[in-house]
Amino acid sequence: MKYTFSCALSSALSSALILSSIVVLFPPFAEAQQGKWCQSTDAGKTCSSYVSYFDNGDVYGYGVDNDLLYIATGYWRQRSDQFCLNLTYKTFDIVTEQPYTPDDQNICNKVLMQNESQFSVRAEDGSINTFYRISETPDHSMSPAPSQLVNNAINVKPQLLALNVPPGRFGLYPLPLEMAPASVSFNMSLTPILADDQKVTAYANVQIGDPDNDYLRVSLLQPQDAASALLMIEYIMPGYKPFRKALASDITPGEAVLIHLDWQPDGLTTVSYKDQTVQYKLPLQQWQSYFMASNTKATFQRLPD
Repeated sequence: MKYTFSCALSSALSSALILSSIVVLFPPFAEAQQGKWCQSTDAGKTCSSYVSYFDNGDVYGYGVDNDLLYIATGYWRQRSDQFCLNLTYKTFDIVTEQPYTPDDQNICNKVLMQNESQFSVRAEDGSINTFYRISETPDHSMSPAPSQLVNNAINVKPQLLALNVPPGRFGLYPLPLEMAPASVSFNMSLTPILADDQKVTAYANVQIGDPDNDYLRVSLLQPQDAASALLMIEYIMPGYKPFRKALASDITPGEAVLIHLDWQPDGLTTVSYKDQTVQYKLPLQQWQSYFMASNTKATFQRLPD
């Protein structure tokens, strides 16, 4: 299936990207074929993309196409030999990890063959694509990595992400921190924007976890009348009072704070800052990651592995 989507970069990026004729296919499945599947042209030896199908209708897929990493989430439906998906794509440059504006797509493919371990579909452009089941258990982790992503790892040079958000507004970038297990180091900074309202608090954070369930934030916040910012861990659980732990209270405006995150497939997450380490257990039913800010100039940059 061919589709063209036009991604305008967010305001901090300054230009637009147009991607045309990209083939992004996801396999159909019957109830007995839920699990994780690999799209391959060599009988499953290498995989350009992966997709998980859940018995509740959820879809989680990811892959590399035209030097872009994409992560797709959404829902499926099937009627006869037509299998259709409603997906939202998060897309990133494979080298710089610069994010592009999320894009919604509705996709339908014709099922040609399917069994418990393999199936084929015909795309709208007439091409035939084959998928192989690698696990009977679907998941929301971007693991294993697509072959092209693994081969390109040595060339990855994450660029700085910057948000300049006036009082009363907020901004965010999606992040590709969805591998499990994973180990990530990054710098984050916050510079408050002056406001007439002295109650305004400058706020920036990196969020990982399930936005609709438990999630974790590594946060910088600085009230207008304060000379320095707090570095905090915020653990959010719906229906419960958020748990907050301060790691530092003397972060100067614009200072780059080095954080290390590590998480395992069972959700055990470790946050490290200087000589301090804390651990939490996060569910991985819907693993997503974002860099967000309000009332501040803020930066984020992942350090290369």
